Amino acid sequence: MKNFSLIISILVLSACGSDTDEKALDINGSIADTGGFTLQNVRFDSKDYYEEEQVTVTEGTSFEVQWVSPTSASYKIDLYLSTNGVVHSDRNKIIGLKCGNASFSLCPNATGEVQCGIDDNKLSCSIGSKPFQQKDLSSLRFIIRGCDVLNSCDVKTFNLSVQNNTGN
Repeated sequence: MKNFSLIISILVLSACGSDTDEKALDINGSIADTGGFTLQNVRFDSKDYYEEEQVTVTEGTSFEVQWVSPTSASYKIDLYLSTNGVVHSDRNKIIGLKCGNASFSLCPNATGEVQCGIDDNKLSCSIGSKPFQQKDLSSLRFIIRGCDVLNSCDVKTFNLSVQNNTGN
């Protein structure tokens, strides 16, 4: 009878589960919250912008893009340049960054940033660049896509207005 009671107790305790049932391990072995991934505080040159807002940059100069992840656990950020309303894809991806780990130098924690610039119909960001053949620079869209280790993603899109550099 004692063995039967012990077996029933084990079954009841294992059926209850634990707090880690709704969480997953990130690539560092830490428990990561899977409640969703939402990029916060997207900034261009230290100014907050909200999705679909117009960001004005000057051709031939650099600008800084910053973001805050909802977690300092491992995540990835992909930056895209879209012309004529095209959505993000591998064809218009500028760079992809692994973030949220102290060994990743460009974005070692929840806050990340990259330097970008547009010159001669090419968008360059820190370690990557993407040429584009768009003559009318009024329809450019800058897309930031962040994903956690469980592939829960958030996409933010900004209209990018490129002004000619009149300082020449």
